[in-house]
Amino acid sequence: MKDANHGPDVVGKNYLETIANIHSILKPRSYFEIGVQFGNTLELAKCETVAVDPYFVCAKNILGRKPRCFLYQQTSDDFFKETRPSKVLGKPVDLAFLDGMHLFEFLLRDFINTERECTTDSIILMHDCLPPGYKMTIRDMKMAIEPTDNNFPGWWAGDVWKVVPTLLKYRPDLNITVTDCAPTGLVVVTNLNPESTILQDTYEEILKTFKADSRDEYDDYWRSIKIVRETALNIAARHRPFA
Repeated sequence: MKDANHGPDVVGKNYLETIANIHSILKPRSYFEIGVQFGNTLELAKCETVAVDPYFVCAKNILGRKPRCFLYQQTSDDFFKETRPSKVLGKPVDLAFLDGMHLFEFLLRDFINTERECTTDSIILMHDCLPPGYKMTIRDMKMAIEPTDNNFPGWWAGDVWKVVPTLLKYRPDLNITVTDCAPTGLVVVTNLNPESTILQDTYEEILKTFKADSRDEYDDYWRSIKIVRETALNIAARHRPFA
């Protein structure tokens, strides 16, 4: 199967630059991150922070000017079983970045659990939801990164992109913006409702209709999704600074 190549459609500012600008312009008072890895996004935050990752490999100053930073070296599922970021910080989460396990059901659970910790004015950012190639979305990472007939060898975004159409279907109350931030998109979700139980109540139903590694669904997504050439300034224009 020939790989897709939507690379020319995902050439906006690098997602790190956009997230840095969001921090700078909106000045969140609290930040929550799932999927830290090397700490590239975690170091951008300057406010009180909670970060979760099964294995931290940071080689940079992730504390920076943060007044408090709580690191939990465990899976996000285990983290939410034991605690809540809003309780750790003593306040709701203003800004969250979800970049954990690159599988649909994991990101969906992370979104469900994170939204509960927010307010209606909070922002949730989701990474890797605009994958420019199909093969990088295959659930088996070893198969996804093989170079044979692969336009993006070594890339694995997984199938977290499927969370976007799921939210559009089950949560039309959310404001969902799919941006062209390089290299695999950045989704901005606002108008959150921490009291909503719709996704939790329909979680099993959603999984029953889930199709793994579907090229047809991937192509349909690219045909139907509205991509916004968005910058942090555009996002800030629609959102008041937190501080």
